[in-house]
Amino acid sequence: MRRESPIVTFEILSRAIENRMGVADDVASNVTYRVLNYFGYDDEIIDNVLDQDDRRMFYFLQDVQILKTRWEEVILPSGRTWRVFYWILNVNKIIEYATPPEREEVTELGLYESLPEDAWCRQVA
Repeated sequence: MRRESPIVTFEILSRAIENRMGVADDVASNVTYRVLNYFGYDDEIIDNVLDQDDRRMFYFLQDVQILKTRWEEVILPSGRTWRVFYWILNVNKIIEYATPPEREEVTELGLYESLPEDAWCRQVA
């Protein structure tokens, strides 16, 4: 268990999923619950524990940068190479997506206010 980064809580992950995927709060909570049931207090799990539906969901979460993967090769006693895949919480991106973006003040201009000053000059040729 590596703990260099902040802990991802249910609320943080749920808010990140909601903001990044644009889903409703109840959908984000459901996905968060399923993800955290696998990870628990760790930030990395082995792929073998996933069922097929959850693996599909994890690939989707990888596409939106909530999760990332890594793999390692192990040599078996028979001499064959075995690849072991891991899923990792992308903590930095989760924290980034959980914080709401800063919004700029947008002032809506009417049609006439949006025209440049030289549009109001009338030149007679």
